[in-house]
Amino acid sequence: MNQAPIPRHLLKFFLFSAISFFIGTVHGMLQVMPPIRAWLDSIGSPYGGPGHMIDPLAHAHMNLVGGLVLLAMGVTYYFLPILAGRAIYSERMVNYTFWCVIIGAYLFYLIQIVFGIWEGLLFNTDPQAVTAIHRWYGPTTAVASTIMGIGFWVYMANVAFSIKGSSVTSKK
Repeated sequence: MNQAPIPRHLLKFFLFSAISFFIGTVHGMLQVMPPIRAWLDSIGSPYGGPGHMIDPLAHAHMNLVGGLVLLAMGVTYYFLPILAGRAIYSERMVNYTFWCVIIGAYLFYLIQIVFGIWEGLLFNTDPQAVTAIHRWYGPTTAVASTIMGIGFWVYMANVAFSIKGSSVTSKK
């Protein structure tokens, strides 16, 4: 079968999907190693406390959003013009989708890891320090989530406009 090549502006979705799956699987492998698993369990993984930030939040987030969602977005942007018989509404929105989701997803992952480890190290030694540190967790997570959410919303709008058949003057 003679298949059209994947447009270059979509390759980044597939590349970062693979990178995210790699990070997520390495993370998963590390978190089940006995010394790490014992430490995570001692700080509340997967049910609460700082441990739940590392397992399951960071781990699942990297695999699901970084891996699966980016893959689904890339596949949608590739197949939608073929199935709908019209161009994607805006390539600029495709790029906004990618960068917002990547920045938000990786920032969210790093926040979960950093706060999980930081609070986890203090959890059994200085519980009051955990409370002081944790006050920064919500705002930083909100920033990452908002960036990622904007990427999702731009994606959904671009898909809806593409299906509707609207066009913009500049596709770039």
